[in-house]
Amino acid sequence: MTDTEEIKNEEIEENESENLQTQIEELKDKLLRAVAESQNIQKRAEKEKADISKYSISSFAKDVLRIRDNLQLALLNSKEDTSAIIDGIKLTMSELDKILNNYGIKIIESMGKPFDPHMHQAMIEIESKDQEPGIVVQVMQEGFIIHDRLLRPALVGVSKK
Repeated sequence: MTDTEEIKNEEIEENESENLQTQIEELKDKLLRAVAESQNIQKRAEKEKADISKYSISSFAKDVLRIRDNLQLALLNSKEDTSAIIDGIKLTMSELDKILNNYGIKIIESMGKPFDPHMHQAMIEIESKDQEPGIVVQVMQEGFIIHDRLLRPALVGVSKK
């Protein structure tokens, strides 16, 4: 090989080395940008998750405020008319049942039904000649389900012979 050919080869190798170094720098830059973008996306997702957790109950809370308004009206009108208290309570119960139903919360129908340990909590046994054993004959506190899950068991009295 001649000196000129060696110099040309060295220049070619130098150019290739510079090109490779430029490509490496570009790839490093792209990698750093991608990592930064990934971290930003993760931070945004965590903030959105925190906001959802914090404010997801907002629409339910707004609906419950209507119940408070009804109770307040009943109290304000009760000074003039005591029947307003009864009417206010009935209106409030009706409003509450609608709101609960809108959110998938339903009362467990217990009275006269067979005792179900998944839905009921037996508080007492009541002797009964009219009912078969194991039938709910008294409801002390309503139970509720939310969609298909138990929210609170019904507290019940169950018949026995």
